[in-house]
Amino acid sequence: MNTTAALFGISLGSVAIWLATAVPASAIPPFARKYHTSCLTCHVTPPKLNAFGRAFKNRGYRMPGDDEELIKEKQVPIGSPSWKRVWPEGTWPSSIPGGNYFGIDVEANFEVNPSAAVTNSFDGIGEVGLLFGGTLGESFSFYSDIELFENGSPGGIGRLFVQYSHPSNYFNVRIGQFEPRAAPFSNHLRLSRFTGYLMNLYPTVPAGNFFGFSPNQKGVEIWGGKEGPGKKGGLMWSAGVVNGNFGGAVEALEDSPLSDLIEELELAADTHGNGLDVNSEKDFYFQASYKIGGLGVFGSGGSDVLVQAKNWRDNSLTLNGYYYRGVTGAFVGDGPTEDFSPNGNTFYRTGVTFDAWIYDLNVFGGWQRNHDSIIDGRIYRNDITMVEANYVTPWPWLQPLVRFERVRPDFAPSFTRTTLSLSMMIRANVVFTVDGVVSGKQAPELRPFDDRFRMGLRVYF
Repeated sequence: MNTTAALFGISLGSVAIWLATAVPASAIPPFARKYHTSCLTCHVTPPKLNAFGRAFKNRGYRMPGDDEELIKEKQVPIGSPSWKRVWPEGTWPSSIPGGNYFGIDVEANFEVNPSAAVTNSFDGIGEVGLLFGGTLGESFSFYSDIELFENGSPGGIGRLFVQYSHPSNYFNVRIGQFEPRAAPFSNHLRLSRFTGYLMNLYPTVPAGNFFGFSPNQKGVEIWGGKEGPGKKGGLMWSAGVVNGNFGGAVEALEDSPLSDLIEELELAADTHGNGLDVNSEKDFYFQASYKIGGLGVFGSGGSDVLVQAKNWRDNSLTLNGYYYRGVTGAFVGDGPTEDFSPNGNTFYRTGVTFDAWIYDLNVFGGWQRNHDSIIDGRIYRNDITMVEANYVTPWPWLQPLVRFERVRPDFAPSFTRTTLSLSMMIRANVVFTVDGVVSGKQAPELRPFDDRFRMGLRVYF
């Protein structure tokens, strides 16, 4: 097989990434149990976080202000507090969650795709996820979501990490499997569960590079921040080293015209490396953002938000920049001499984003440059832009969303995608969504991946 020619011939197949569907959310019922508070304390609509929820996450899953006073399910001490006075001759004490720190995420969907062989389908209970998280003493915390099953098949680990949070918030560390903070937008916190962000997932098909910021990566990350003047907004930064495994595009494209290519890449990766980690090189990234106005990034004054009726309001503007550099395998050469090189592609993803809240309106978006350099001299570039708007209506349980994305690769025609969504909180932990996607300029052989419609129900408990 002339893989290089085939890659160019089917490069438009990468638009099938539009099939990327939901991933486990960040709504964690155990935190609601721990503090005896509503999910809407931290969420606009689960799983989308409000400013207080982001501060809670930044503080290592602890409440801004006096966290100990707000805990209703007290921690179980591991060691006496007096041990702190004799450290390092003694062991520093800790604690473990004293209540139920497990939760369940259940999802059911009905999808209509007029161009597919099966035009409509109902998955019953399509996904069941196990969610758990909590704190370990005053500095450590843990978080995980595990897919118990998805579409009738056993799932796997989504995220699972342990985190250290320094009291100053200047320096924190997490290790495990997580979504890098360099991801332009979190795939786990998106309000529309129908389609993932193309900036996170879009592969460079002619290079055979299926890297994605989402869903997750294995590695270690350091991060921190400082609140701005008057305890408003502030600076956040992060840097990390990760394996650089393939992203969510691989699963989304398994049943597409690119399935043979994906199988060939996976076989080559297994032959030359450890699964999808095809070389000894590790990827690295860094990111920095600054929030102007609004709640402090670590929640100073956050206790006031707890009693606000419209706690999603956070008039502010956040500007962000990021850079991710990786090395992955590639087929090099041409014709009979074509071979797989574990270090054949040095690539980077870099971009800028913004996130603005104006009373009940949230508008965010950004621009990203994808650049792949193959050792045989080929270079591929792709610019992706996105803007999304979400509005909290006078009935806060009803929230519409519109997202527009444009992909401009130098190896295939440009195209656009528009996603429309309406979220309805039937209850504070029961969310019903209606989603539709409209896309343009697709090749005829890709019509099954064209305009689609879905209704979904998510329950957290």
